[in-house]
Amino acid sequence: MELVQIDDVIPKPYQNQLESEASALGWYFHRESARPGLAFARTFSGFYHMAFDISQPSPVASGINALLVPLLFVASEKAGIKFTQLIRVRLGMFPQTTIDTVVFDETFEDLTVEQSVRHANEGRFTERARIAPQKGRMAFFDGKHYHASMHPQRHADRIVVTFNFR
Repeated sequence: MELVQIDDVIPKPYQNQLESEASALGWYFHRESARPGLAFARTFSGFYHMAFDISQPSPVASGINALLVPLLFVASEKAGIKFTQLIRVRLGMFPQTTIDTVVFDETFEDLTVEQSVRHANEGRFTERARIAPQKGRMAFFDGKHYHASMHPQRHADRIVVTFNFR
């Protein structure tokens, strides 16, 4: 799957409602927001909030899931991407710094998680795409590609919603 980017995928009032709801959530801190517990040379702290996880006995972990799933239906239809099963919905909140979302050429098929740490520490990942953060923007790409939803440059924080689905 190639990267598909859609701006203003939902109306501004819906964007504002999601922003308001997400800002009021309980957030959990991770010193390393990508893969906690691994030995990255440079870490990026952030916060997360789990909305849905199919591996749990009660998959719906947060009430905001009811606002987020319709977003996936609308966006996937606009992108021409079909999905059959929701696996996970996770929100990430990142404080200000100088990096945007980056999708890399390397995939989970190319590098194990352990190998990816060495690859990152040695600066060997190659960029496939860089997506500047913008309220209402949604990007689709094959989740097998290593990627990094990073910190905003112009705002105090940034909230990213990640949908994993088949």
